[in-house]
Amino acid sequence: MIIFFDKKTGQVYGTVEGRVHEDTKDMMIKPGHVKETQVGKYMVPFKPVYKIERVPIEKWFVKDLKTGEVEKRIVGTERRKVGDGMVPDVKFAKLILAFEAGSENIYDYRVRLDKEKKVVGFIKK
Repeated sequence: MIIFFDKKTGQVYGTVEGRVHEDTKDMMIKPGHVKETQVGKYMVPFKPVYKIERVPIEKWFVKDLKTGEVEKRIVGTERRKVGDGMVPDVKFAKLILAFEAGSENIYDYRVRLDKEKKVVGFIKK
């Protein structure tokens, strides 16, 4: 998710949904009367989530020596780490997920910035 906001007031101007934004890094969402220098852009960092899953171990065996026919058999299972989606990698992850799910409206909030003008959360209006 990319969030565009006013650098002074924290007012949210717009968002771009999604996890990876290689093709939208130069994009800008703002009202027509606002200068681009007044608009901040925050790309929410995401991290992958993994789970351990049991998967079958398959091996090929010769079924018939004369014809050379083979068959695949399951000989056991093994535990393997597999991807299970992505989650926001920020302290306010639950709020980001609520914005994405539509249970909270991002326009009811403004961006909270620290002294270095970095996004550290949201404040409900």
